[in-house]
Amino acid sequence: MKKIIFILSVATLIYVGYVFVFVGKGEPAIRPHEGKVTDPILLPVIEKFADAVDDSPGAPKPRMELGMTYEGAGMNELAEETYAQYVGLFPDRVIGWYRLAIVQQKQGKIDEAINSLERATELAPEKMDAPHWQLAFWYIELGNLSKATAQIALAETKKPNTMQVKIAKGRIALAEDKPEIAIEILNDNRLIASVPDGYVYQLLGRAYRSLGDEEKSREAWSRAGQKKPVWADPWTHIVVNHVVGLNAMRQEIMQLLRNVNVSEARKRIDEYVMYDKENRVIRRLDAKCNSLEGKFIIALKKYNLLIQEDFKDVASMVLLAKLRIQITQLQTQEELLVTQKLLEAVLSIRPDHEQAKILLGTLSKE
Repeated sequence: MKKIIFILSVATLIYVGYVFVFVGKGEPAIRPHEGKVTDPILLPVIEKFADAVDDSPGAPKPRMELGMTYEGAGMNELAEETYAQYVGLFPDRVIGWYRLAIVQQKQGKIDEAINSLERATELAPEKMDAPHWQLAFWYIELGNLSKATAQIALAETKKPNTMQVKIAKGRIALAEDKPEIAIEILNDNRLIASVPDGYVYQLLGRAYRSLGDEEKSREAWSRAGQKKPVWADPWTHIVVNHVVGLNAMRQEIMQLLRNVNVSEARKRIDEYVMYDKENRVIRRLDAKCNSLEGKFIIALKKYNLLIQEDFKDVASMVLLAKLRIQITQLQTQEELLVTQKLLEAVLSIRPDHEQAKILLGTLSKE
C-alpha cells in the first residue's frame, strides 16, 4: 500500500511539475515606464492585464488582451512588443501575426508589417480573407500591383465580391491608368453605401478627373470625405472592446456628433474635460457641439482660438470655414473673402486637401 501511495505521489509531483512548467513558460508582461501612462481610466486596466500575464505567462489570452489594450490606446510600440512575445510563444496562431502587422504598419514599419502579414496569410484558414485584402492594400500603396492583384485573387476565392475586393480592384485599375474600369467597378450604390466616409466618391472623383470629365469629378468630390477607411478585420470588434480611457471617450464623442446626438455628446464632453481640458481634439469637438447646439458665435470663437495657438491647424481651419459658410450673416462679400483666405491658407499648407479645394470652388460660384 505504501508503495502504491509513493508511486501516486511521484506521479502527482510529475503532473504538478508539468503544469508549473507549462504555465510558467513565457516572458514577463510588457509594462509602460513609470509615469508614461497618465490616463486615470486606462492605467488600472493595463495593470490588471499585465498582472494577469505575469500570473500565467504561458497562457495566450491575458497576453493578447494586454496587447489589444495597448493597441486600442494607440500605444503601438508597447503593443508591438507584446504581440512579438505572443507570436514567439504561439507562432502558429494567425491572430498574433495579424495584430503584430497592424501595429507595425501604424508605426510606419511597412516592410516588417508586410513580413508579419505574409505569415498571417500562410496561416489563415480556408474562409479567412482579411489577411489577403489587407496585404493587397499595402502592396497598392507601395505600387507593387502584381503582388496586390495576387492577394486580391486569393481573397476573392475565399469570399467573392466583398467591398474590400471591389475597392482594391478599383484602386488597381486607377493605378494602371484604366479609369473606365475603375468607374465600372466603383459606381455601385451598394458599395458606396457600405464603405464609410464617402471614400468611394474619392476614388470616383479621381477616375472621372483622369477621364477628363471635370463636372462629374467635382460632383463626386463634393460628396467625398477626407479619409481612407480603416478596414475591420476578424478581430477589430475585440480590439474595440479593449479600447478604454480618454481616447475611447473621444471616439465615442465623435460618433455621437456624427449621429447628431448633441445632448449626449455634450454630457460626454463635459465629463472628458474634467480629466483633460487642453486636448486639441476635444476642443474641436466641443466647438462642433456648440455649432450643432446653434451657439455659432461661441463655436467661431473656439475655432479661432485654436488657430491662433497653431497657425498650421488645418483641421480647425476647415471646420471654421465650413461653419462660416453655414451662417447667413457671414455671406456678405467681405465675410466671404475672409472665408476664401482661410481656405487658401489651408491649401498653402496642404495643397492636396480636396475638401478645401471643393469649398473654395463653391465660394467662387457665389
